[in-house]
Amino acid sequence: MISHPFILLFYLITGKFNEILSFFHKKISEKNFELNDSAQTAPENGFIDDQSKKKEIRYGKKSFSHSGCGLAAVYNAMMLLGLPMPLAEIIRYFEKHGASFFASFGTAPQSAVRFFRKQGVNTESTMNKRKFKELAERSDILLFTIMNDRRRIRSMVHTMCVECLHGKDPLKPAVSYIVHNSHGKAEAYESYEDMMYSLGDGEGRAEGVYMLAINRTGAGEDPLPDGKNLM
Repeated sequence: MISHPFILLFYLITGKFNEILSFFHKKISEKNFELNDSAQTAPENGFIDDQSKKKEIRYGKKSFSHSGCGLAAVYNAMMLLGLPMPLAEIIRYFEKHGASFFASFGTAPQSAVRFFRKQGVNTESTMNKRKFKELAERSDILLFTIMNDRRRIRSMVHTMCVECLHGKDPLKPAVSYIVHNSHGKAEAYESYEDMMYSLGDGEGRAEGVYMLAINRTGAGEDPLPDGKNLM
């Protein structure tokens, strides 16, 4: 089994490597931005719940449908925060800050921390799987990266935006969850355990790798206007 630190180290190194070489990809990135900015990228329900429908959108040298799960999670989180941002702007930012081998392997999960900081949004993160549930239960929004099948590294990783709903009914679990862009749709779960059993390849085979958490209180106090100066 490949360890979680190894996976995150791989993404950290390749993301930094991409950032160093982003100058050489500048023409591709700007061409992608023009294409993506002119495309109809806004989903009808406000969220990206099936990235496979975004084949016309480009991310690095790949289509968004192939490598865009991390960016879909960022887009959906910004919607939940009431700070919507054009998908084309998000893609252009991560093509320079966090794309793994210019998006061939998706996006370094850790790179979202700096993105949200630039929007005035505080985050908390961990790769300690023993802390995932505790962090999920006291947060409002998660960007959750999982291994689809902890037994098979070739199953790859997937990042999703999770909305944490804090209930007041003592007869129900204190927190329930809505997971966006999971199995091509938004999925609701009554508990953290139910969510983990169903994510990825299902039947409890998924395993958390990295969790970035946001609380709405204080979020977006001093965001950059309209994504300007994002670079």
